[in-house]
Amino acid sequence: MKKTKTVLLTSLLLFAAGCQAAPPAADEQVPADPPDYTSARVSYLGPEGTYTQEACGTFFAKQGTYIPYDTVGTAVEALIAGETDYAVIPQENTIGGAVIDYVDILISHTEVSVVGEVELPIRQNLLVLPGIELADIKTVYSHQQGIVQGKEWLEKNLPDAEVIEVSSTAEGAKMVAEGKDPSCGAIASAACADVYGLEILAESIQNNDSNKTRFYVLSLQEPSSADGSRLAFVASGPAAELPDLMQEVEAQGMTLVTIHDRPQKTELGQYNYLIECTGGSYEKYQKLTSAASFSFRYLGCFDVR
Repeated sequence: MKKTKTVLLTSLLLFAAGCQAAPPAADEQVPADPPDYTSARVSYLGPEGTYTQEACGTFFAKQGTYIPYDTVGTAVEALIAGETDYAVIPQENTIGGAVIDYVDILISHTEVSVVGEVELPIRQNLLVLPGIELADIKTVYSHQQGIVQGKEWLEKNLPDAEVIEVSSTAEGAKMVAEGKDPSCGAIASAACADVYGLEILAESIQNNDSNKTRFYVLSLQEPSSADGSRLAFVASGPAAELPDLMQEVEAQGMTLVTIHDRPQKTELGQYNYLIECTGGSYEKYQKLTSAASFSFRYLGCFDVR
């Protein structure tokens, strides 16, 4: 009887051990823990309430500290100087196209890499002081992109208003709030109405409802060679050879997402091309560079949020 009990106990112990979670197989993917950005310092185009700040909250899951700067250039310089760990910059808009000044900044600062991307729906609104009506508005402030995105609405509803470009949509809202001039309005986000105590006189005035802006998250980290949903690089060379480069991109199984050309400022026909693809990998990128006559700068593999 004693022997039978011993065998039974052993069987129960083995059964219990088998019920415990087995370690993952060597080839089994284990989900990675989400990054901890609690201590991250992030520079962005301010002041408070810009779409870039909203993009920061999206990428960093509202963790970390977001520090506003007067321009995108100074936000990136803060990253390079070590004042921040990341910088978030607008790159392209559905309606306004490439934000070329910011593309130039990314191309010129060879120290930075791209570690992430945010695609943010943009809803532009006309903000005014409380109690103001449309007929009172004589001046409208906004960023260049806000002006372009609201152009059709402005032409239809405020054809005689003076439209003044400022450094950001939030800066325009701030100017209206601080100036207290009832004849002034701003094209900006709904969040700016809360931040600066303004009212939304007209909402969603953008030219179409598919309006989005693409933002890059920059870092001084080495560009990641791990697989990601997107891959970005800069190719510098003659426009005449661009078709060959695009054929090689396709041959490597990559699909073009966007391409922006900026002059090298050396001679006519020489460009820096900012190129982003899906279906890429660092291995494919290396094959691409060995097969083309362009000079290349790898920006990284990353995911989109």
